[in-house]
This record gives sequence, structure tokens and C-alpha cells, in this order.
Amino acid sequence: MSEKTNGQWQVDENEYVTWQKVVDCTDLNKTELYNRTLDYFLHNYTDVNSAILERDIPNGTIISKGVYKKVNFFNSDMENKIIDTWHLIKVQIKDGRAKITLSLTQYEETVRGRELADVHYLYPVTKQFPFNLTGYQKDLYEKAFNKSQQKALETISLVEKALKADGLQNKDDNW
Repeated sequence: MSEKTNGQWQVDENEYVTWQKVVDCTDLNKTELYNRTLDYFLHNYTDVNSAILERDIPNGTIISKGVYKKVNFFNSDMENKIIDTWHLIKVQIKDGRAKITLSLTQYEETVRGRELADVHYLYPVTKQFPFNLTGYQKDLYEKAFNKSQQKALETISLVEKALKADGLQNKDDNW
């Protein structure tokens, strides 16, 4: 499935909501761009929910997963719902260029009742609103999608800055 919407994102063959950006870095070779990308992931994908899934040096590919925490929530006297959004980010590197692909994969809904243990539900992003107009809790997931989209675009921008900058700005070995 490859469905283009507004020229900004598309639904890919895995039914993930995906953005792509090609970054030109004409003065940098593949090795330098790969190291900058890896440096970005090692410093920004460090919590228990994040991981580098693939490091393919010969082909210049790095794939990582992460989660945008609390993109939306609902509180009531009886229960609270928290929505997190899982994503994959793939960077493909060549001499002087990199392609950043970020995909929103699924929502994790955590329901907290008064006395019960937390319950977790996973929903594919494309099975909720705005893709499924009759989806479960339209308002909750519409806001979750909008916030997730904003975070995805911010992440792509940060990866682009890491590729173009001279490495990380906050490298400090004086701990």
C-alpha cells in the first residue's frame, strides 16, 4: 500500500505512516555521515524502549526504534488513558547524501484504573483516526496523530542537523 496524502506523508507497504527526506551533505563521505548518524542514535535512543535494530556499515544503513511518550492522554474519575506512539527511523547513507525515513508504526494505549493493574493495548496507527473514520475514540487518536506527526518532523530535523553539523554539540568527556 503506497498512498500519498498532502505530499507530506504516505502509507507504505507495511501500512506504516511514513515521511522521507533526502539530505545533501556534499562535502562529507559515507563513513563520516554514517558515524554522525550512529552518534546521533547512540545519544538520543538510550532509554529502555529504544534500540538500534540494524547497523549495516557496508550498505550505509542504520535502523532504530523508539517511542514518543504521552502524545495524548485522557483523565477521568474512573480511569486514565495514556497514548504513546512507536516509530522506526531508517537512515540510508551514500557519499554526500543521506535519506531519512521515519515511520509511525503503532499506538500503545495504557489504561489505568483505580485499583486494577495497568492494561496495555497496541493499535496500528493506520487503524485509528484519521485513517479509519469510524475508529475507536476519534478525538483521543486524532490528537495523538497530530502530536506524533509533529514529533516525527522534529526528529527528522534533528537527524538532519546531526548529519550536517560537526558531530554532537554536547560531547563532553568531563563527567
